[in-house]
Amino acid sequence: MTVSEEGRLETLLGLELMHTPPEERFDRITRLAREVFDVPIAEINLIGETIQFTKSPQLPGANPISPRDQSFCDVTIQSPDNLVVRDATLDDRFAERSTVTGERHIRFYAGRPLTAGNGARVGTICLVDTEPRSFDAEQEHLLDEMAIWVERELIDNVERDQAGLVQRSLMPVGPETATDAEVAGVSIPFHHVGGDFHSWSRKGSIVSVVLADVMGKGVGAAIVAATVRATINALGDGAPSDVLRRTNELLLDDFTATSTFATVFLARIDLTTGDLDFADAGHGLTVLVRPDGSHERLVSTGLPLGIAADVEFHAGHALLEHGDTLVTFTDGLLDLLDGTLASIDPIVDIALESKGAVEIVNRITDLCQTLRRTDDVTVVAVTRPSLI
Repeated sequence: MTVSEEGRLETLLGLELMHTPPEERFDRITRLAREVFDVPIAEINLIGETIQFTKSPQLPGANPISPRDQSFCDVTIQSPDNLVVRDATLDDRFAERSTVTGERHIRFYAGRPLTAGNGARVGTICLVDTEPRSFDAEQEHLLDEMAIWVERELIDNVERDQAGLVQRSLMPVGPETATDAEVAGVSIPFHHVGGDFHSWSRKGSIVSVVLADVMGKGVGAAIVAATVRATINALGDGAPSDVLRRTNELLLDDFTATSTFATVFLARIDLTTGDLDFADAGHGLTVLVRPDGSHERLVSTGLPLGIAADVEFHAGHALLEHGDTLVTFTDGLLDLLDGTLASIDPIVDIALESKGAVEIVNRITDLCQTLRRTDDVTVVAVTRPSLI
């Protein structure tokens, strides 16, 4: 069905994303796109009546608003197909546009239209380079997969408050405290239910931690979230990267059928040695905080569960030494602050100023009561006590 321009603009307005500040849930996609495609620029753009609004990334000091009639994305949304321009100076549609002749100096462009609501094409995810380059079929397929990720975030923006009813009943009811570790977590939904979930378990000296953010529509997301949790638990104590790979394989049909996906962080911690093995499915919001004030982000370039088949997840390793704290959280905590990765610094400060995982979680809970929230907030902290 072809959507009129009036209908397209009405759908765009209903997303309530135009002229909004940065959000980590979109920024993580453009960061990953830059890395995967090795391009200097990757953007998520929304196309208004006369303007193009860059939702991600919003660069400090740069205006996210630009003229629609000078953009490549305006042409991209006119068709359901990808638009690939290998050298804009050789393309009559773009050669004279200011984005080519001016400061942006665009030569290469690859864009995929983003649909929402009734199929209206509201914007694009696009890749840009200042040098001509090629773009093969495999890269186009990967761009499609990332666009699906963005589209599901667009859906989540409207339906977020209906998600996660099942997850809440399956979350831990209290902290784990022992002489060799302290584990605590909380999920605070934006409305009555949320789409985040967290869990932990202990077998001997091994503590397993999982945190996930499930996207999608209403109760379907909650059901899939419960299934993700059950599948991860059923797969047992294997390497986190293998568990995420198998979970993705087993549940891909369910994700597709319910139009959901999930970002996940999964870790196994050996409290005897401090060895921390982890895997990350599109999450990217985990920090290891040292008592000397330094911290390390545990990052990975894995796609979320449910985006594509045959996905391999990087096996990460770190050391949780005595006195260290692991903190993993959803992007709702960033949105509570300034919505960008700069918000990790005050989260690290909370960890440094607290006397263990329980206090960290309590302070973040208090923060949620005093600041204006726009999203679910979930955090899990693991502290390995100092020997002193």
